[in-house]
Amino acid sequence: MVFIFLMIGALSRPIDKAILIYFRICTGILMSQELINSLIIGKYREYTDPQFHFSYQFFEWVKPWPYHGMILQYLVTIFAGFMVAAGIGYRFFAIVLFLGNTSFFLMEMSEYINHHYLYCLLSFWMIFLPLKNDGKSTAPAWALYLILFHMALAYFFGGIAKLNSDWLNGTPMDLFLAARANYPLGFLYSQSWAPLFFSYGGVAFDLLIVPMMIFPRTRKIGLAASVVFHLSNVMMFGLATFPWFSLLLTSMFFDPSWPRKIPYLNQFIAPKKDEAVKPIGPVLAGLLAIYALVHVTLPLRHFVLYPESPNWSEEGHMFSWRMMLRSKSGNVYFTVMSGDKKLIISPKEYLTQRQINDLLGNPEMILQFSHFLRDRFQMEWKMPVEVYASSRVSLNGRPAVEIIKPGTNLAKIERSVKAYDWIMPLNQELLSSSDEGQKR
Repeated sequence: MVFIFLMIGALSRPIDKAILIYFRICTGILMSQELINSLIIGKYREYTDPQFHFSYQFFEWVKPWPYHGMILQYLVTIFAGFMVAAGIGYRFFAIVLFLGNTSFFLMEMSEYINHHYLYCLLSFWMIFLPLKNDGKSTAPAWALYLILFHMALAYFFGGIAKLNSDWLNGTPMDLFLAARANYPLGFLYSQSWAPLFFSYGGVAFDLLIVPMMIFPRTRKIGLAASVVFHLSNVMMFGLATFPWFSLLLTSMFFDPSWPRKIPYLNQFIAPKKDEAVKPIGPVLAGLLAIYALVHVTLPLRHFVLYPESPNWSEEGHMFSWRMMLRSKSGNVYFTVMSGDKKLIISPKEYLTQRQINDLLGNPEMILQFSHFLRDRFQMEWKMPVEVYASSRVSLNGRPAVEIIKPGTNLAKIERSVKAYDWIMPLNQELLSSSDEGQKR
């Protein structure tokens, strides 16, 4: 009971609101910039070009607009991000920003990226957090801690996920580096020690950066390490706005009043004065505790619910902060049968290359596409059909093996959050022999 009172006291203590204003301005700009980048490179075509869209369970009803509707949604959401940054019509545009970001995320499952998921979570909380210019110079500490909690989730579980035999043997980092031999730092990537250096450096950074930023004595070292880490990621992967957003969150571990030292920003912050803040109530404290518990347990669900590694089966991969852990190659095709009719189908007839890259070796997506083919050909042939899939997959450079149990009629399999028993296990002998080969 004493601990609970101490926690409530810590969450309710007043902090300088300057750090939250800084977060609002930078986040609004970065979220808008992310969408501007997507427009420039034509990413909207992943919503407008395919004949079929992969969906998340329970959100199948969220569908992309036609071309002009998608462009309008991009423009409206970009505008909302800038309005949030400016603090104009804050609550309204925060809602628009959340709905825009989240619907983009839900419209196409193959577009899943961890930082898009992070943007959805934080844009939701931006609706309710005390981030607007209301003349107050203080805010309750829980608002800052909630933001930093999301950063800790991404780094901690990203580091935990890397503690597997492949990553610690330098794979798939060796494959990523080999594909970037012609980059400006290609001479560095081609060194024999580079895969292990970057692999172990990634684990160390993910697991240590939050503790380093929590303790004042190591914060400057942590910030310097963060700058080096994220700039190296920019050189290696691009990653749009995420490195800069990560640096934004890292800087928020410092004294909450430091943004007042930024001349231009200071004019948007109320003059500092002693003000009381409303203590966190039991209802809000309970909701935050439940929210934290859900997001701490969600990345661990594959240990309980799914027998195979998420790197192979993809079950439990999403929403778990598993980043850059697997490289898959191979092929996939589908067979539709009914009576004396039989048709071999390549997904290239219906999907973009981005979708196909994700479909390969992803049983959940293979099942969804099988249902699409079932519905299409049952309507065309006017009779029930069977759908079978073959996907031979190479995981992290291993020999390609079948991931779908032969003879499985996917037309009769329903989507589920439970483990699919028609996913072929990754042969442990093959796994062990591959690990030995990587060590040599």
